[in-house]
Amino acid sequence: MISIVVPVYKSERTLHRCVDSLLRQTYSDIEVLLVVDGSPDHSAEICEEYADKDARVRVLYRHNEGVSQARNRGVQAAGGEYICFVDSDDFIEANTCARMLEIMDAECSDLVIAGFHHIYLGRDVKKCPREEKTYTRQTFPAAFLDLYEDGFLNMPWNKLFKKSLIREGFPHDLNLGEDLLFNLAYLQQAPRISVTREMFCHYIQEDKKNTLSTRRRADKLEIASRICDRTKAFYRELAGPEADCTRIDGKFVKEFLDEVEGLAFDDDLTKAEKKQLITSYSRNAYMQAANGPDLWLPALDYRIINHFFRQGNTEAVYVLIYLRKMVVQLVRKIRG
Repeated sequence: MISIVVPVYKSERTLHRCVDSLLRQTYSDIEVLLVVDGSPDHSAEICEEYADKDARVRVLYRHNEGVSQARNRGVQAAGGEYICFVDSDDFIEANTCARMLEIMDAECSDLVIAGFHHIYLGRDVKKCPREEKTYTRQTFPAAFLDLYEDGFLNMPWNKLFKKSLIREGFPHDLNLGEDLLFNLAYLQQAPRISVTREMFCHYIQEDKKNTLSTRRRADKLEIASRICDRTKAFYRELAGPEADCTRIDGKFVKEFLDEVEGLAFDDDLTKAEKKQLITSYSRNAYMQAANGPDLWLPALDYRIINHFFRQGNTEAVYVLIYLRKMVVQLVRKIRG
């Protein structure tokens, strides 16, 4: 049996679409664990309605302890041999469970990693791994950097896990990178990993404002630095102590350049606060160590902004992120 774990919080608008997609699975030996995490809306009532109608649905309750604890509760309660995670604002294809299990059985693998549909502002961006293959501990290092760099290891919902190999739950003391750390811990227990280019999950991302305070943004850099260190340690355990981690550093730098570019869209911070953050990011010792002269970034806008970011030229970076914002808004307007 496959246990599908769904954390539920303020999901009344999207919950029907999500749960309906789970109950339409062509593989019938499933249970759906809806973990209501103190949701203040009508999500709990919707979950109970599904449980009343379909014996495969179970409703669990937490007291607003966060998505990680909700997932951990679902794993603890799961009766299935296999675990699949779905977020309550997403939905999956009808053949998801059948195909993932078919791949796992055919390849005698311990983890299946799939592609997904990234639905952003109504556009369907198809995300597929570079290669479809099954790896052992000896061959996986070659694929790890591609999967990490391309963003296939940062989430749990594009994977099928074996419950017996889940030794560590999702860290509940972090609000960043907890999914990656869970996946890295699981990978240490998985001798065979299958990667498929098939896409099953529809990951829905709305254009939500980033309203983090300057304090929380500073904390985010500190947490991200520690997670980057953990990722490099994992890769060196996998590939050897002298393994080149430049691409891991590159992803770290790129993600914080995303943060810098996102400041232009944040109306809750003052101009002075934004410049303060840009300066603090560029002066951060971990950032400076990762953002060395040999680091190459694929996108032209990143390379231009990073040229001045590396120099600590806050004024130039500030101007450039607002120029980029104007271009992004123009493109969105043209696309309608």
